[in-house]
Amino acid sequence: MFLLSRLSPLSQRRHALPGRLYKPFWLLWFLSAIAAPTFAGHGFVTAFGNIEWLPEPGRSPDSVWYTLDAVREEGQLLLARTPEAQVELCLSFAREKLAELEAMVKAENSRAAQVAADWYQTYLNRAKAVVEGQTEQTKKEALAESTANALLEHQYIIATIYPDLPLSSRQILLQTAAAAGEQYQLVAKLLPAKKKGALFFKEEEARWSLQMAGRADEENSSQSSAFSNQ
Repeated sequence: MFLLSRLSPLSQRRHALPGRLYKPFWLLWFLSAIAAPTFAGHGFVTAFGNIEWLPEPGRSPDSVWYTLDAVREEGQLLLARTPEAQVELCLSFAREKLAELEAMVKAENSRAAQVAADWYQTYLNRAKAVVEGQTEQTKKEALAESTANALLEHQYIIATIYPDLPLSSRQILLQTAAAAGEQYQLVAKLLPAKKKGALFFKEEEARWSLQMAGRADEENSSQSSAFSNQ
């Protein structure tokens, strides 16, 4: 009784809770704390804390010298001797293509944007092929995990930059995010259940963010239709 009287009112309420109610509360608090350490722009805690953002686009598909980039990238991949180096390069090049895609969407150059999107898909396919080609299970799982994380980050980045891009040309980004999502599902199947479960919060946030981006387009379309009917 003496010990209970010295507890704060909050502590007294906590100790009064049945164990079966108290434990899940702390379990949920702990999981959310370690899985989502920072705040996103939408005001919620985000699972994407310190991701590497898109690089500067550099030479873009509307340049006559753009094919030189493809030659350079292919040369680097030929020199990559290990699966880890190959996957890392493919994912790095994919991020560059996303930066180029964003630049072309801003410029409202749909043809060049499609070129960047196609190259993005190409590098995702190549990364997945390297992962699937591994015969050593430990190495395959490690490469699958890094690829899966990158694909979730790509989807989150697309959803984040989407609202600030021109409405007339940005829809290709949602198509690109959908392609990344399909690749993610294929790669995630290579992960053991424990590692797949660790990606749950990122999966849900990427999915929710893309849904909000798509809903914004639907609302803009509805408003435009209502305005035209007036």
